[in-house]
Amino acid sequence: MVLETNMFEKGPEQFPSREEIESIFNVILRGRAYKEVRFKSNEEGVFLYEVEVTLENGEKIELNYQKANNNYLDPSLNPNAQFSASIHSINYDTDGMPCGGGCVANYLDGKWEYPS
Repeated sequence: MVLETNMFEKGPEQFPSREEIESIFNVILRGRAYKEVRFKSNEEGVFLYEVEVTLENGEKIELNYQKANNNYLDPSLNPNAQFSASIHSINYDTDGMPCGGGCVANYLDGKWEYPS
């Protein structure tokens, strides 16, 4: 007999604290000092956190932590969208033009994953 578990029976997702998000920023930025750009939270915790670092060569990296705005437990979603929070990067060249970036970390069920 196979028992199927309803994803909604797990209880509410536990989201990372500000300190945990900052520790992930430090991992991604390899300990470089960063400047806080924007921070927003409510009674449910942090839902937006943006930081930036300017590199020695004048290029800039922005990191953006954001909680999911959709029902991330919806089984019809692409598996790459089934995370409760993510961190994305945007890289800027020395002229301030975006030149790359993407998803650098995903959060679900108390665990961080780092896409390659």
